[in-house]
Amino acid sequence: MLPLALGVALATTAAIAAPAAPAELDIRALLDTSYKPYQVTCPTDFTWIRNATTGLSSGEQSFIAAREKITSPLISSQLTAHGLTNPPRTPTIGVALAGGGYRAMLTGLGGIMATMNGSSEAAASGLGGWLDGVTYWAGLSGGSWATGSFMANGGPLPIDLITSLWNLDSNLILPDDDKVSFYTELYTETNAKSDAGFPTQLTDLWGLAIASHVLPEQYHIGNNPNLTFSSLPSVVPALGNAALPMPIIIAAEREAGELVIAENATVWEYTPYEFGAWAFGSTTKVAGAFTSLEYLGSELNNGSANGTCWKGFDQMSFIMGSSATLFNGALLQINSSESGLLTDLIKGFLIDLGQDQYDVARIPNSFAHYNQGENPIADLEYITLVDAGETNQNIPIEPLLVPSRNVDAIVAFDSSYDSTYIWPNGTALRTTFERAKILAERTDTQVRMPEVPSENGFINGGYNTRPTFFGCNDTTTPLIIYVPSYPWSYAANTSTYQLEYSNEEATQSMLNGMRSLTLNGTVPTWPKCFACALSDRAFDYSSSNRTADCQECFDTWCWAGDDNTTTPNTYEPVIGSVPPWLITKGLSTGAAPAPGTNTSNGTTSSSSGARRKIECGATWGMFGLILVGVTGMGMVL
Repeated sequence: MLPLALGVALATTAAIAAPAAPAELDIRALLDTSYKPYQVTCPTDFTWIRNATTGLSSGEQSFIAAREKITSPLISSQLTAHGLTNPPRTPTIGVALAGGGYRAMLTGLGGIMATMNGSSEAAASGLGGWLDGVTYWAGLSGGSWATGSFMANGGPLPIDLITSLWNLDSNLILPDDDKVSFYTELYTETNAKSDAGFPTQLTDLWGLAIASHVLPEQYHIGNNPNLTFSSLPSVVPALGNAALPMPIIIAAEREAGELVIAENATVWEYTPYEFGAWAFGSTTKVAGAFTSLEYLGSELNNGSANGTCWKGFDQMSFIMGSSATLFNGALLQINSSESGLLTDLIKGFLIDLGQDQYDVARIPNSFAHYNQGENPIADLEYITLVDAGETNQNIPIEPLLVPSRNVDAIVAFDSSYDSTYIWPNGTALRTTFERAKILAERTDTQVRMPEVPSENGFINGGYNTRPTFFGCNDTTTPLIIYVPSYPWSYAANTSTYQLEYSNEEATQSMLNGMRSLTLNGTVPTWPKCFACALSDRAFDYSSSNRTADCQECFDTWCWAGDDNTTTPNTYEPVIGSVPPWLITKGLSTGAAPAPGTNTSNGTTSSSSGARRKIECGATWGMFGLILVGVTGMGMVL
């Protein structure tokens, strides 16, 4: 039998939302509590805290060694196919997927699909196959959903996820189907975690919701939402044998008393092996540290276990949620007309945390009393994390700039909501550069970030319309291949807060993301130039010793160092067009959009018209809009 309290709650919820629903509830799922952490015997002879100054963890080192055996021959064959010689060592390549909700997930995975031969269009473009040469994959917010979904599902062709797994046409927060059981399961799983003594917040609810749309079905909330990030290498064979890149998901720390996140805030990262940061502190930076992800949530004091150890805190859903706390506000739409049960839970979170802390994720502080006197978080009970996009570093390249990882090239996919019509303008890269410069000047913290132009310089130079290479002759940094979303074939400038997509809209957004990297097959020289950029650092090239072919590519695609800071016109690209710079340079054939693509989003060929349609039809808005708040709470965001 159901516990009396739960039975009463179910009956109450059913009466409010759907009288016939109780007969449809999956009782087994409602009684499942697999989301909560579980207590285990503490291991002995175990390194609980690893100082960041020691470099990479043993787990990551082993993965990288195994991964290189796969990437090395692939990179060699790719370079040979483009008539290029092989470098003296295997380049380490990373990809970074920006945040921006479903928009970022779809366009980012479209960019990934451009590097997969499983797509006939990508293979024909000359870029297919490069994913097998990638070592690291970093995701943030919506990019973390892309990362988690791709990895947990074993690395499928992204477009297949739209029809075979994802349920994007059912709203994330206000689903059309099984609403009563969905809300009740959220309540059950979150309460189970709380009953185990762990902090809960809106992030738990939000993470479980997104996971039920993008993770494998067996881990949806109606089944057993117990997939942990640390278990991925054991449950996903392609990741366990290093056939996929190593995933990294990031979030930023909000320090005590802060509401606005400083651009120099601590960036925390999750990998299947560890949780931690390379540097601690905001005002003052000190060497960071890492702890085992598998045992995250265990009670540690100065790097030693207190005798109570746990597993299961690192749920994949919670980690994706902690990287995307910006979306917690969506849950504030739910009022008593939807589910009194969940409304009460949300009210409790807001009372417990404070109404100005709805967008946080709290992690038990594994670094309590560690390095006391220098460590700025030594006295904290919890590490408080928020969406790293709130630092304006919306592309998660910082983990790939860490010297210990020795990344040679980074493909940075940018689908940020930077401009009036929801297209990127380079702000994310510029913020990372400014942050790196300040850290170097004030704290002697070295971040291997090349110089980039200002926001106005990006727009005036057209660098936000097509791929650009940054750091071409600064061999102390990785070479960044910046790939902004551009409307090659579709109005992919959908609202960050659009929480449902038809399959057609999702498909076209993903295809447009792919074409932002392939340039829709209109630039015959691009595949070779892309190969030159990915391999350049492994040759220790500079303008004095590059091959003639690659130097010609760099002369074309590298940032020229200009930075026109005058105020540009409003950036409003034409949907279905070719970036003007490609035409001016005589690089593009000017080919029409691919057959079967929608260049108008059903309304207009201008991005402003598409934006008006999207924003008016968006599920919810934020920052300056009044949400349909929790009844009686008077929430205004």
